Amino acid sequence: MATKQVTTPQSLAEIRTWFVSFANDLPTGVTVASVVAIHVPPQGNASTPVVVFTVSPTAEITLGPLSFTGLHLLHIIATLSDGEKSEILLEIPVNY
Repeated sequence: MATKQVTTPQSLAEIRTWFVSFANDLPTGVTVASVVAIHVPPQGNASTPVVVFTVSPTAEITLGPLSFTGLHLLHIIATLSDGEKSEILLEIPVNY
């Protein structure tokens, strides 16, 4: 099950970076092995988020500029060292 977070609105032209932590999903002794991000726009083609993962359990995800207004979804999925997955879902309203 994903942890859902609604973010503050982002503009079409803006390039924004989020810092997300998977610390609450980590059992003792388990670390984050890798992180991927998938952008789902309200219409049209998805953008490719840039993922920087340097220190477990935090990842840095950059997205933008965007092509359409509406509610954009950003699925951030971590693979843990024990093989399990953890997901954070960002809901990004783009109003202007």
